Amino acid sequence: MAAQARRGHELLVGLVGGCALIAVGSSAVLGFSSNVWAQLLALATGVALLMRAHLFRYTAQVAPVLAGGLASLMLLGLGLALNPPDAIRRAALAGDRADLDLRTIWLVAAIAAVAAIVTAIGLIVSRGGLTPFWGRFLEIAETFVLLTLVPLCLAVFDVYHSIRALTS
Repeated sequence: MAAQARRGHELLVGLVGGCALIAVGSSAVLGFSSNVWAQLLALATGVALLMRAHLFRYTAQVAPVLAGGLASLMLLGLGLALNPPDAIRRAALAGDRADLDLRTIWLVAAIAAVAAIVTAIGLIVSRGGLTPFWGRFLEIAETFVLLTLVPLCLAVFDVYHSIRALTS
């Protein structure tokens, strides 16, 4: 019986690792896309992976999900930083760097704000634990993030645009 349970845990680690690897690969493609819906889908994928990590019991199962979520968000940030929109890129090549500088300041401020919030949450929760109110709030937020994945996928595939085109 113990051998079967061990084998089940090994299979779960493999499945979780494979899903996390696929999510990271898709976030790499979506993060470097110029489509806003694709970038939002990469963000939702990374956040969903981070929020789902608490469901697993063992470190070998949690680690791939956390690493996948962090890698997805890192690739999204890298894509946003290295792949500005064409209009901003053309303006920067023409000598007007104001939009590119504003975009850089915006990205740095967003990353700093998220880092500050995560650090504050980590310090507060490690001291006193998670209250039932915040636990339930995080469950509702996780449900909201998971429910946004399907509409964002449809938006990335331009399904909404195709349906609108059918009616006009």
